[in-house]
Amino acid sequence: MKEPCFPDYENSILNFSCSILNHYGIAVKHSTLSAADKLLGGNFKHVVVMLLDGLGVNILQKHLPPDAFLRQNLLCEYSSVFPPTTTASTTTMLSGLSPVEHGWLGWDVYFEQEDKSVTCFTNNLTGTETPAASYNVVRKYFSYNDIASQINKSGRAKAEIVFPFGPKPFAKLGDWFAEIKRQCQLDEKTFTYAYWEHPDGYLHKNGTDAGVVHRCVVGLNNRIEKLCKSLKDTIVFVTADHGHNDITRDYLVENYPDFVKMLVRRTSIEPRAISFYVKDEYKPVFADEFNRLFADDYKLFTKQQVFEQKLFGTGEPHKNLTGIGDFVAAAVGSRTLFWDKKAKPFKSHHAGMSREEMIIPLIAYKC
Repeated sequence: MKEPCFPDYENSILNFSCSILNHYGIAVKHSTLSAADKLLGGNFKHVVVMLLDGLGVNILQKHLPPDAFLRQNLLCEYSSVFPPTTTASTTTMLSGLSPVEHGWLGWDVYFEQEDKSVTCFTNNLTGTETPAASYNVVRKYFSYNDIASQINKSGRAKAEIVFPFGPKPFAKLGDWFAEIKRQCQLDEKTFTYAYWEHPDGYLHKNGTDAGVVHRCVVGLNNRIEKLCKSLKDTIVFVTADHGHNDITRDYLVENYPDFVKMLVRRTSIEPRAISFYVKDEYKPVFADEFNRLFADDYKLFTKQQVFEQKLFGTGEPHKNLTGIGDFVAAAVGSRTLFWDKKAKPFKSHHAGMSREEMIIPLIAYKC
């Protein structure tokens, strides 16, 4: 088994988020990132954080030469959270809280209060297109004040979030860049958090070596360079939520029916960060059976170990947190355990404990 790459909650996207909040005089619960603090101390009129989904250090290095704009302006490499996945990592960026504090643990979270496993971003029952409730389940139990709301409340700057989807979408890349530039041309001080959904989408479908991924990363590099060189009195940060690993797919229901019989319910969180709820009679033998089948590709933790080792982050666990099962397995190899063959046929994935998934870049350019 490969050695796991654990999250570093003293040098992570959590600390970067706290640096941004701290810059605007907002109290934070975690240490800040000194490299970001130094640049923010320059007191630029405009601060931009661009988060490119899936652009881990491994993807950056694979698709851009050392003299490319994004690589030339690499401030540091640092850690995502566990699991290194969009739901957990971007919510940390948006809240300044660790996953154990904000509760958005991964794509699918089990809510004991509802006895349902819910896909956080869609509010559907896990593995279905059926709404979990008439209300938003995850927001009912895990609401938080996002970074823009906190900064606007501070009165230190006008803050905006620029997404390709949602109530005010900028779905075309050109429109997304144009909105970032517009914010940086306002007379008042501004903070802009801009999330883009690629290269992640291309990586999942095509794998890390695909030509479409290469074209996407090169194109983003070129457009970000052009934008940065057109701005004034602005500090631009570019980061990611996680990296990516090419995978081989395996299916629990179809290939391991005797193992599945040990479980109370279907697995949750992520295929590469799996939460298992185990029937009482199987708890004494579960770890041995899991390791017999999957030890080459996954590292298994008991619930006690999860909290002792602070895998989901430091801080006080959220009062409504129920999504961490009796055991959690983190992928370190390429094999990825999907619940069943209805899962999307991904060629690359994330959320495990490989270096490729965990280590992300922080890029900075002073305009």
